[in-house]
Formats: sequence, C-alpha cells, structure tokens
Amino acid sequence: MSTAEAFPDGGIMGERMRTHDWAATPLGPADTWPQSLRTALSIMLSSAFPTYLAWGPELTSFYNDAYIPIMGDKPNSLGRPFPEVWPEVWDTIGTITERAMHGEASYFEDLPLTLMRKGYPEQTWFSFSYSPIREETGAVGGVLCTVHETTERVRVEAALRESENKLAAILEQLPVGVGLVDPEGNIVLSNQVLQQYALEKIPSRDPMQGEHWRSYTPEGQRLSPSDYPSARALRGETVVPGVDFLVTLPNGQEIWTRVSAAPFRKTAQEGLGAVFVVQVVEREKRIEQALRESQVRLQAAIDLVGLSPYTWNPVTGALDWDARLKAMWGLPPDARVDEEVFLSGMHPEDRPRVEAAIAQCSDPAGPGTYAIEYRVIGIGDGVERWVSTQGQTTFEHGRPVAFIGAALDITERKRAEAALRESEERFRQFAENSSSTLWILNFETMNLEYLSPAFEPVWGEPREGVLGDPSRWNRFLYPEDRERARGALERVRLGEISTEEFRIIRQDGVVRWIRNTFFPIRDAQGQIRRAGGIAQDITRQDGRFVYVVDGEEAIHRGLSRFLRDAGYRVRVFSSGKSFLEAAPALAAGCIVLDICRDGAGGLVIPRELKARRIGLPVVVLGDAKGDVSFGVQVMKAGAVDFLPVPYTPDELLAAVASALASTHEEDEHNQEAERGRRGIAEMSEREREVLAGLLAGKTNKEIGRDIGLSPRTVETHRAHVMQRLGVQTLSQAVLVATSAGFQSPSPGPNVPQGVDTSET
Repeated sequence: MSTAEAFPDGGIMGERMRTHDWAATPLGPADTWPQSLRTALSIMLSSAFPTYLAWGPELTSFYNDAYIPIMGDKPNSLGRPFPEVWPEVWDTIGTITERAMHGEASYFEDLPLTLMRKGYPEQTWFSFSYSPIREETGAVGGVLCTVHETTERVRVEAALRESENKLAAILEQLPVGVGLVDPEGNIVLSNQVLQQYALEKIPSRDPMQGEHWRSYTPEGQRLSPSDYPSARALRGETVVPGVDFLVTLPNGQEIWTRVSAAPFRKTAQEGLGAVFVVQVVEREKRIEQALRESQVRLQAAIDLVGLSPYTWNPVTGALDWDARLKAMWGLPPDARVDEEVFLSGMHPEDRPRVEAAIAQCSDPAGPGTYAIEYRVIGIGDGVERWVSTQGQTTFEHGRPVAFIGAALDITERKRAEAALRESEERFRQFAENSSSTLWILNFETMNLEYLSPAFEPVWGEPREGVLGDPSRWNRFLYPEDRERARGALERVRLGEISTEEFRIIRQDGVVRWIRNTFFPIRDAQGQIRRAGGIAQDITRQDGRFVYVVDGEEAIHRGLSRFLRDAGYRVRVFSSGKSFLEAAPALAAGCIVLDICRDGAGGLVIPRELKARRIGLPVVVLGDAKGDVSFGVQVMKAGAVDFLPVPYTPDELLAAVASALASTHEEDEHNQEAERGRRGIAEMSEREREVLAGLLAGKTNKEIGRDIGLSPRTVETHRAHVMQRLGVQTLSQAVLVATSAGFQSPSPGPNVPQGVDTSET
C-alpha cells in the first residue's frame, strides 16, 4: 500500500508524510511499514490534540498538525531521530522515552523544560504522557506522546499567586480596614485592621451585625441595610467618598467610621463581588462642625493655592487687601489702598479692558461676575506682574452694594506660556529648515504625530499619507532592519536614548541608508508617552555605479537604459576579461552579470573578485533551466543575489538597491579605521604607551608604574589619546584602536600596524 493510500488526509503533516522520502530513512518505504505503525499514525493524524510519535530503534519522528506550534522556529523534523529534534531537553525526556520503549507508560503534569525553538532558551511547562506502542509481535515498536503546553497557565498562576501575596502584604500595611466580599456577602479577604470588627458577612446581609452598624439620613432616619455601601456595590454602584456609620465594637466601644465600597469581578463568568474600606473618622466627626466654622482652615486653603481674597465697596470705593495682594502692586504690607492706587498700578495697555470688566460686573442687568487677567506694574518696585482675578457683585434694589473676589499671581504661568510659545516657534523654524527629518510618535496609538518637511525628499512621498497610516512607516523599513528599528523604540519606552542605522525602501524602489537618533519624550508626570527622533540620510551618493557585464549588445543596451532611467550611473563591459582588468580601479558600486549564454561557466567574475578581495557585489542574471541547485552554485561563487530569467523590472531594481546598500556598513567601518590610524600616527611615544596600557585594562596608577610616570601625568597623556582618537569614553577608544589594527609590541613602545614608528 502506498503512502497516499495509507494516509489519505491528516492536514499539513499528512501531506508532508505522503511526499516524504521515507526510503532514505531507517524505516524504509512506507509500503513496508508494520500495521501497528500505520494504525498509530492514523490515530495521531486524526487527533486534534498535539501528538508526537517516535518509532523504531532510531526513534524516527512523526507529529500531527496540532503539534506544529510547539515546534516554534525549528525546521521540519519529520523523519529525523527524536534526540536530534529536541537535543536541549534530551537529558530529561530521553530517560522517559527509554522507559516507554521498555513498555512503561509515564504521565507528567507541568513538567518544566528549557526549549530552543525560537532561537533562544525559553522556559516552558508541559503536561504529557508517553505510551508504548506495541508491534504485532508484542514487542514495543515506538512511543506515542500526547502533549499539552501549560506554559501560559503556569506563568499566569505564578503571577496570580505573586499578585495575591503582594495584595495581602499591601493590605496589611494600610491604616484602614479593607475587605473583599463575594456575591453572597461573605468576607473572603480582610486585613488585621478590619478583623477587629469581627465581621464574617457584611452588615447588610447579617441582621445581627446590622444592629451594630448604624447610619442615618440627613433627615435623621435610620439608613436601610439595602442602602449600605457594600449592598449597593453588590448591585454595581460605586460608593465614594462613603457613608458614615456609628459602630459598636465587640468590647462595647462606639466609634464613628466612614465606609466606601466599589464593585468588582475577577472574571466575566464570576458573579459581582465588592471591595469595601472602613476608615475611623471619630475625631473628624466630633469636630467637623468646628472645622467648618474655622477661619484657620479657610486661610490654610487660601495660602495653599496662593489666593488673595479681597473686598470692594461699590458705594464708598473702599478696598480691603491682604499683604500678598499688595505685594502684587509692589506695595508694603502696611500700605493704604483705594481705587486710585488700584488703577495707578494697572498696565496702560490693559487698563481699558479692566475698566470695562468693572463696569460690566457693576451692571444690575448683568450676572455681576468679574473674571479677567491683566498686567500690573509695581508702584514701589516697577516689576511687571500678571494677575488673574475673579469675583461676584451683590445687588440690593438694583444697585451694587458689595463685591468679594480673589486674586492670584500668575506671572510664572504667563512666563512659562510665553516661553513655551517661543520654544515651539523655535522648534517649528528649526524643523521646517532642517535637512534632517524630525518626527514624534505617540506610543498609545503608534501614530506619527509630527513629521518635518525634510521627510518628503528623502522618503519620496507626502507626509500626510504617513501621518494618517501607522503601518506605512513600518513598511518603509528594509525587512532585515525592521527588528533593529523596533528594538530601538522598545528601548525608548524604557527611557534610553539610542542611535541606529537602517535602510528604507521607497515606493520607487530606491534604497537609502538612514541614521536615526531615538529619544523618549516624557509628560508632566514623568511618564514616557511619546518617542522623538532625528533621522539623517547618510546614503553615499558615489555608490550608485552599476557595471553591466554582457557580451550581447542588444541585451546590455536595454539593461543600461533601464538602470539609467532608475537613477544609476551605468558602465558596460562586453566581456568578463575587460571587466576584470578594470575592476581594481573602479569606484564603489555593484555588478549586473548576465550568464544566460555561458551558464555556470560565466561565474569566473564573482570567483575572481572574491579571490582578489575586491568589494564589488555581484547580481547574477541567468537561466537555471529548472535546476534548483544552480542558484546555490551562483551564491557559492561569490554572488550576492541571483535572478533566474524571466525576472521583473522591480525584482532587478530591488536586487541592485540591496547590493549597493550592503556596501554602506563596510565603508563606514573602513572610514572609522582610517580615522583611527591617522590619530594613532599623530601620537607621541608616551601616548602610545598609555594607549597600550588602556587596552590592557590597566588603571592610571598601574600604567604609570609600568612606564615610570606619575598617575597625574598619565591622566594628561590619556586625555590627549582620547582627543586624537576623537572619542569620549574608554570603550569607544578600545573600539577605534582595535579597528585601526593597533597592537602592543613588547618590548618597546606600542606602535599601530602600518604607521611610522618615529615619535611625532
């Protein structure tokens, strides 16, 4: 029986089993398999439960569709030995498998395993059973493993336990009584403060306790238990700031408390519960009347916000100001004030508005309100201040007879607003005229809130389309660079500032290199709500050379025209020989090599470039004639890309752009190395000795002892070394010196490779 007949369905893995080359495995062709294996596989493939089967002495692997997610990023393991599929946990499951192969079934619940299925060690938990599968002879032929990954549940349960422990610890630290109530009114959790009330149920559900908890309406009537805060919370209401109760404690003492409550649900399936808080307010209740009447409390509130209450008599013109309000006019605390003093301190430009506002609030036909902001110039000190004031006029018989108001010095606020406007204008002018692209991203919506005009010439499209589409920005990113850019954003969420270089692909197919500085933007509470960035186009324009190598004139003429229209500078070579002769002197760029006529014999160019270490990437165009391995030959020869004919114009442009972009990082590294070599060449012998000591990880004191200098003199040389290398930190100095090939010869002074050893 064929594989297709034996396993007519089974989803993805059934199809893979039918097409797998079983003859190349220890099991041999499928038509030779024992019926016991076929039956086990039929059961496995038909199961919706994750199932794995290992068969034979080599433990050849089978698994069903439900098991695929457990594999993660591991390659297709069908037909491979079980130990090769899961080598990282074989120390654990190998023993279990061996027992199963000897006829012993096993079951494990929440077994911890560290897997390598996503490219990194991952702590997981599984519940599974290993069952022996016997052949027709009665011997064990294989092991059937049914698996259920419980990682998420184990983590959630651990987090829940931790959360509950933290909650209990927090509750015990609170100075108020706190309790959690189930839908039946039972108190399921309470802290020690609440336990002194000896409650098992909330008073509204326990008539005996209800007699010890008494509350009253404003009319003096006893509050009904159905209106108690916990009872209302169980109906879905939130009762804040709460209801006052006179409570009789178990020892007979009576105290005043304030009870607040709110509803909650652990899950959508559970009934409505409640949380309630009991706060002792004995002192507040006993003296609240005195506090309401206390001018001290009123004055404390006024001082807290910096308000200055004042009165004005519209009939006599008399004013009553406190010392804070007089200071706004630049007057001493004992200064006499009247309407003339008030108006004389007014800023001339604001006085007409103030007089109009006074007339309006004095008009019996109006609401009598007065609210205005204006400037004053201190009478005694000449200081300009901003004042915000509000007040209300009292009328009798259609005439204004009294006015009470409050004034606040808002000078700092006004200055801050002016500074903000000035800052925003400076930012706008900078952003509008900068060649770098400035952007702001909202982390909550992942929308770009701002893009400067420099975006359009670099990215090649209008800002409006990107600002309105949060996914468009991500689609610009070169696929291989997306993870690095996302990682930079995640670091910004943590408060870090980072600079990354990545590529973008414009709609016209052009690839550009971007250097972007990512930084966090905090709100007034210090929370990181947004990310900002400054993006610079660092694409090297001299890397846009394309060298076309093709002996067929009609073909290379068409390629040349197409590439020039795309913005590239094109040079044609009619033979590989002529190209290789010129290659050492060519500018940075990439090669488009057509080998359609020569086949694999035309790969001499990438091989020669690779052998000579000439950094010109090669894009090969050719006819593979259906041979999949041909593309592998091309890449092994040294090409960076292979386009089998026929290919589309977009595919060619993408391949050329990618090849040119790949030279950017190497150029940057070479430039840094060259800067480092120049800096080292300018150093004195002593400076090189100090640099060698720094690379060896020595302190200033240790370096000075080695070369006979004081630590202070070493510090001076060290500063010169950092300056010549153009760095600020020791780690940067190590990177630059290493890139420049600096070594520490012994004996004698440290001398970089390839530089003059004479002291400068």
